[in-house]
Amino acid sequence: MKRWSAPFIVLAVCSAVVHADVTIVQKTTLEGGAAAMAGAGVTPPTITSRIKGLKGRTDMEMGSAGTATTVSTITDAAAKQVIILDHSQKTARVSTPGSKPPARSPGDPIGTVDGRLTPTGRSQMIDGLKCDEYAFTSSLNVSEFGGGMPPEVAEAMKDVVMVMKGSIWASRDAPGAAEYNAYQKAMSSSELASAAMSATGLNMPGAERLIAAMQGVEGLPMLTEIGMTIQGSGQMAETMKQMMGEMKVITKVLSVKSDAIPDDVFKVPAGYQVIK
Repeated sequence: MKRWSAPFIVLAVCSAVVHADVTIVQKTTLEGGAAAMAGAGVTPPTITSRIKGLKGRTDMEMGSAGTATTVSTITDAAAKQVIILDHSQKTARVSTPGSKPPARSPGDPIGTVDGRLTPTGRSQMIDGLKCDEYAFTSSLNVSEFGGGMPPEVAEAMKDVVMVMKGSIWASRDAPGAAEYNAYQKAMSSSELASAAMSATGLNMPGAERLIAAMQGVEGLPMLTEIGMTIQGSGQMAETMKQMMGEMKVITKVLSVKSDAIPDDVFKVPAGYQVIK
């Protein structure tokens, strides 16, 4: 679960945040090979972002029916702090610029990420809002994604690359869009990106550039559609192509509310062990 949820955690760190009290609910669905691999009964991730001033909290629910788990991320742009809550262990990992990353376990995500974001000039109406398109591309060497794999397996997968391409449709007319962009720029600083990576335990060189690239979106992302394919040569690459096929990850905003949010939402819950 941890390995496959890692990209979602990175996206959660980049989640929607605005200066007014705003709650944004998004639903992520999987199509193609990803859905088949997940199996029946797996609940598509739901991401709820609660924002108050320069503080934000994102709760990502994912897993199977009856065994769903929630990963919570609390960010504070003013304090330059990122907190990851592990509700099952009741721990809060607090990370600030210069924090030492947690010790890796076999199979923890590692790898080099490359990503780009480019406005296309296209637009469409989504839920009554004009949305502009941004083309998104990223790649990850699969052999590096999972440091615990045996050397012979890593060697067989050395030319296997996961390529992600798609569109982000963002609206400047959405509630809180201007504030969203202001906070995203604050969160994209190299110091905060480093703190985010330390908090998640990810060892993914280039992820900071990916986070910074995501801040190039002007407006609130209402719909994100990312296709994922396997590229490369050799038997392992061909096997993975046949097994996984073409996958698609779709994230859509379901609701945006401006109800007042209690300050306690952005604090570590009582009884949680704080790890720095």
